[in-house]
Amino acid sequence: MFRLAATLLLLLVAAPAGAVEIEDRRSYPAVEEVGAASTLHIIGTTEAEVMEGLIRAYRNRYQDVAVVYDQATSRVVYEAVEQDVKVGDSPYDLAISSAMDLQIKLVNDGRARRHVSTATSRLPRWATWRDRIFGFTREPAVMIYNRQAFAEIAVPRSRFELLNLLRRTPGLFKGRIATYDPNVSGLGFLFATQDSLQSDTYWRLMEIFGNLSAELSCCSSEMLDRVAEGEIALAYNVLGSYAQARRDAGAPIGIVLPRDYTLLMVRTALIPATSDNAQAAGDFIDFLVSEEGQRLIEHQAFLSPALPEGDDGTLIPIRLGPGLLVYLDALKRKAFLSEWASAVEERR
Repeated sequence: MFRLAATLLLLLVAAPAGAVEIEDRRSYPAVEEVGAASTLHIIGTTEAEVMEGLIRAYRNRYQDVAVVYDQATSRVVYEAVEQDVKVGDSPYDLAISSAMDLQIKLVNDGRARRHVSTATSRLPRWATWRDRIFGFTREPAVMIYNRQAFAEIAVPRSRFELLNLLRRTPGLFKGRIATYDPNVSGLGFLFATQDSLQSDTYWRLMEIFGNLSAELSCCSSEMLDRVAEGEIALAYNVLGSYAQARRDAGAPIGIVLPRDYTLLMVRTALIPATSDNAQAAGDFIDFLVSEEGQRLIEHQAFLSPALPEGDDGTLIPIRLGPGLLVYLDALKRKAFLSEWASAVEERR
């Protein structure tokens, strides 16, 4: 039902070179007294509400640039760049995505422009690759739980503790746990594959999830809604920045950064090779990684900035680079999803 509702909300934007399904579109005209010298077309997975403050701050700095932001899924963002989809007569000038592997594939396939600046030189090595893709956040994959559901239960602080809890008290969690469905979520697939590389515990955990008829979700927002409402007691691999914002707004949820290790997703931006406005796109990237941009990302967008780097050894950034291409190989992807289905879907 949740996926159907999300699908019905999609808007279809027709274009001469194809079509792209967007979830939200927001337009920001240039400052009236100045007038628009150009328009920056952005497509991104980040929620439009989250991006709004950043876009307005950018436009206040570059007052003659109008901005159009299209929110879409990670797969749609990838296809829009890969297929050179146009908005009216113009291609997208900037692509922002949480699906790091799909962004790396675009770079590897020659679909991104090079951009070098003083601002991007500040980024750590794990947050950029080939001067064509740039990480501007590092957001943890966390466990979230309904506080009422855990009123009399010790909250698990690691994957091993979660395994033990689910094994000891299956009746409390049957049908009341959730995680991403990697078949439909680009970010979910990224988290799943990276998790599997870190520890064999991941597969034991997924088998338990399957045995307990775990709910499979398209997105963090859906899992957050259901945990906050008490329908789900615990969700695994939710995007921590969204969870923090929801908790700060009063949702009755708790957040756990697993102490065995916590994966950090790096939200990235790249300039498509076909961009008509690469100058404005580069300026936007520079703004995102500037001191002002990073401050706004933390305090206004409520995401976790890429800078400064932390030194907690349990936080593991997913590095930008060719290693992320491994599971995009058709055969390896099929094999992984088949193993995942055996562990989870076929046990439900």
